[in-house]
Amino acid sequence: MGLAGCLDSDVEAVSIGIPGDSSTTGQSTQALQAVVQNESDSVRFDAQDSGGDPASIRLYNNGEIDGYSASNFISTNALNDEEPFEEDPVDGIAYQGFQIGVLDLHWLALDGSGIETTDDLLDEDITVWMLPPGWGLRQLSNTVHESIGIREDLEANELDADTGDIPGRVDEGDVDALISYGANGVNLPGWATEVDARSDLYAVETTEEFREGAAETDGVDTDTIDVYGYDQDIGADEVFTWRETFQFFFSADMPADVAYEVAEISHEHWEDARDAQEAYPDHSDVDNMASAYMSDQPVHPGVADFLEDQGAWDDSWTRGE
Repeated sequence: MGLAGCLDSDVEAVSIGIPGDSSTTGQSTQALQAVVQNESDSVRFDAQDSGGDPASIRLYNNGEIDGYSASNFISTNALNDEEPFEEDPVDGIAYQGFQIGVLDLHWLALDGSGIETTDDLLDEDITVWMLPPGWGLRQLSNTVHESIGIREDLEANELDADTGDIPGRVDEGDVDALISYGANGVNLPGWATEVDARSDLYAVETTEEFREGAAETDGVDTDTIDVYGYDQDIGADEVFTWRETFQFFFSADMPADVAYEVAEISHEHWEDARDAQEAYPDHSDVDNMASAYMSDQPVHPGVADFLEDQGAWDDSWTRGE
């Protein structure tokens, strides 16, 4: 379905692009979709797999979807005509909605690979997997490794596979190291959970050069965090991570009352969404919903109305028209 349209006289259907069914943001969107279906008589919230947030932004610009989940990093690149929008720019991005998650990316190696540090990832006999090419998280990782100075060497060792295929490829011994991630300090995405269940993994030690180069990447946060989400011992209590925040973005053509109701449902029924996706954020605190806004980018007027009614609107934010 294209832009928001009525299924009948009472129900407004909105289509929301997601990176994939096994991604954390995809699963969180589907969790919210189910809650909206249970709680609303007037809105249908439909998740649609676009293959990645860059693709979702393009679908939005083509008028094919009403909103999407995307990272702030890839949204900024879209606004600035930077990779992957450099050669084929878009007109803009949708209005900001509310925060859906923070992802912590890090390197893991497979038992028997011989990898000890991030320097070893560059060895000619090592095969790495760096997330699907169409994902914004992949572009984020590309930018981080370019800042470190190792992107080209890593890509020379890369296996191209989708998340649906990577657990099997890892299990078959086709991969020596991969980028994984956790969400909101809680759990792993579906594909990484399957890798964790089927293969012996351990954390790759990051060199000082790697950490310093990553920290110097424009627009990227880095940190050392406690390990979470894995059912096995990955040989470390902490991992170095580059992280990204994801939000929902809603079309200016989405009616204000629809965006308001979706935000209100997420606020009041976040625990129901968490029953489906454990990493769904705690939206009982409205400040969590508004914690990731990019400066000078409009917030959807329906969400702005909701935040105002909750006493959480900040006049430094920009309200969409």
